[in-house]
This record gives sequence, C-alpha cells and structure tokens, in this order.
Amino acid sequence: MNVIIIAVLALIVLVLLIVIFSGKMGQFRSGVSTCGGTKCAELATDCAEDENPIYLSGCDANNDGEPDGGNYCCMPT
Repeated sequence: MNVIIIAVLALIVLVLLIVIFSGKMGQFRSGVSTCGGTKCAELATDCAEDENPIYLSGCDANNDGEPDGGNYCCMPT
C-alpha cells in the first residue's frame, strides 16, 4: 500500500514538473528563434568579416515574428 501511495505522489510531482517546464520551454524556443544580430543571410559567407554566421532556420533579424529570408544570422563579434 505504501508503494502505491509513493508512486502516485511521484507521478503527481512529475506531471507538475512537466507543466512548469513546458511553459518555460515555449518562451525559450521563441527567444532562440529570433536572430538578435544585424541581418539575416542566405549563405554563411554573406556575413561581414567582423560577424559570426549562426545557422538559424527562418532567421528573423528585426524580431517581427516573420522570417526575413536566409538561414544564417550574422552576429557581431
């Protein structure tokens, strides 16, 4: 009987943790999907010498929620 009670309590805690972290993961995903750099580029070589190209599918440099084109975010060094 004790094992069943402990298992139920552990399951409740697990469900609560999933709910808490799933909300945070949505915020994390939206933060990662925005560029934060100076521009989006089609190729990594399109970034300037003082910029690091970071692959980001659907790059959004102006943070308007719409992809700006290109798959590379040119981040200043």
